[in-house]
Amino acid sequence: MHNVKFIGVPKNLLNKKVVVSQINLFALQDSYSVGKLQFNFVDSETMLGLNKGFLSHNTDTDVITFDYSEKGLITAEVFISLSVMRENAKKYSQTTENEAIRLISHGLFHCLGYKDKSNNEKEIMRKKEEEFIFAVSRETKLDV
Repeated sequence: MHNVKFIGVPKNLLNKKVVVSQINLFALQDSYSVGKLQFNFVDSETMLGLNKGFLSHNTDTDVITFDYSEKGLITAEVFISLSVMRENAKKYSQTTENEAIRLISHGLFHCLGYKDKSNNEKEIMRKKEEEFIFAVSRETKLDV
């Protein structure tokens, strides 16, 4: 797990071992390997600062990915807003765990070259996120 780090993640939110296993499997399916991938769970103020400073957006957002990957090797920092994650879980009737997994996968899929600007790209991204959530959920249940 040394190549994937979780910083600021709420205690007992994720089965990190299973999430990392699926990150590596999904990356491999797209001919990537994980060099260094860091998931930072941050407060609204931090996320707003990142959004303003790097993207010139004056709003909080759920996830921002800084992708430094090259030639099939993932190197990235992903920032996840804890407050937006919790709000979205309620809004979309999801568990906080599933919403966290969705945001983790969203960051991963950006590193794998998936986009989400057009409606078609968003649809593909959502399908990939759902596949990832299902895979993590299935493995977590098998792990018990």
